[in-house]
Amino acid sequence: MDATEDLVAASLSRHATDAPSDDHLLSDVYHRLRRRRTGRTIGATILACAAVATAITAAHSLTDLRTDPPIARPGAAEPGWRWESYKFAQVQVPESWTQYISGAAPCTTFSSSSQPVIGRFNDWLGKSGHTCEDAVLPLDRRVPYLWFNDVQAPGIKQYDGGWTEETRYVGGTKVSVLTNDDALRRRILDTARPITGTDDYGCTPADFRPPGTSTSDPVTSAGICEYWKGSLVAGSSVPAEQAAELAGLLRAAPEGRPPESPPGCQDPSPRTYVVILHTRSASWPVRVTYSSCNLARQFPADDGTTRRLIGYPALDLIRTGVHNPNQPSDLFDPARPLTPSPR
Repeated sequence: MDATEDLVAASLSRHATDAPSDDHLLSDVYHRLRRRRTGRTIGATILACAAVATAITAAHSLTDLRTDPPIARPGAAEPGWRWESYKFAQVQVPESWTQYISGAAPCTTFSSSSQPVIGRFNDWLGKSGHTCEDAVLPLDRRVPYLWFNDVQAPGIKQYDGGWTEETRYVGGTKVSVLTNDDALRRRILDTARPITGTDDYGCTPADFRPPGTSTSDPVTSAGICEYWKGSLVAGSSVPAEQAAELAGLLRAAPEGRPPESPPGCQDPSPRTYVVILHTRSASWPVRVTYSSCNLARQFPADDGTTRRLIGYPALDLIRTGVHNPNQPSDLFDPARPLTPSPR
């Protein structure tokens, strides 16, 4: 390791206790330094290390990597805005931001080049195989975004064309916003708060079984909490007219056993959805398990013993919007190598 690499690694080591452990930031840096040392010239390595250091120090001193708000601020979203949640973090975005991606920022091809993006670098993807080499997309492909859990360090980075990306830790989760509107960027990030109980949709950061008993009363609304290996992926609400339809499909689901998975099928990201149904006087959960290896999906009844099967109509109502993002296999530019990023 040369002198520049020693300097960056030592700086990160001194402050590793201030950074969340789940992102393994220091080990990622060592891995990238080794990759750069074996595959690039010394000059390229120095530039890459400088980019890492800039990302860390641009907005925050190395003695203050945590950027949680001092007081959690509960409450409904502002008019024209809504909450987005991931793990232990919740943040508001404009209602018009409705394009979702499961993958890494920024090397993705968006389905609508003019629409801002809500991105989640979900844990089942594996950061080592999905980081990209560019710190930002070219101007003609660049869109504003809010991204959870990506690889960049906390701080502020300036890009060409007046674009800025800011990353903060909120509830131990990295939250990044890229825009060419500084006021909008600050407004989004200033709403961020840790999830200390439930998010705006009734979801806890860890998988849960909320109390409640089903009734025959009309369902007026519903919330959906999505989990992977017990960790919150996203929460959402269901419009009243769709909530009643979804409740009817779940109530009418027949009992049965799920089919066997096809031989050799492995799903790295089976999900659990906790659908919280609300009437005017009661609320109760329905748990839905999902795997791409099974044609039918199942959920336990209220007593936890009877298993019922749901078909695609119910699943289609559950897996919409934030719960059905584009997948990274469709998004990465095949012309760009999947190598560690200087971000």
